[in-house]
Amino acid sequence: MDNISKAILTVIAVALCAIAFKLYFPGSSFAGAPTFGDIRALRDIQDPKQRHEKLMKLMNSLPLVRVQGGQVDADVSGNVSIDN
Repeated sequence: MDNISKAILTVIAVALCAIAFKLYFPGSSFAGAPTFGDIRALRDIQDPKQRHEKLMKLMNSLPLVRVQGGQVDADVSGNVSIDN
């Protein structure tokens, strides 16, 4: 095996390790986005004004998801389909 082949295989191995690391530690792509638990925790807040403020804060921190082309259809059963 020549040096060029070793270099190419090393680059591929490093790239695969970087991908695996990013999958294992997802980072900040949706960091800070509200979770289902955050929404359920609103029930525990007794003061309506505080509950509304917390709800608005959660709503303003929802991540934006953009779909190019087609339509997104989500029904209440949890099934999501994307039509092109």
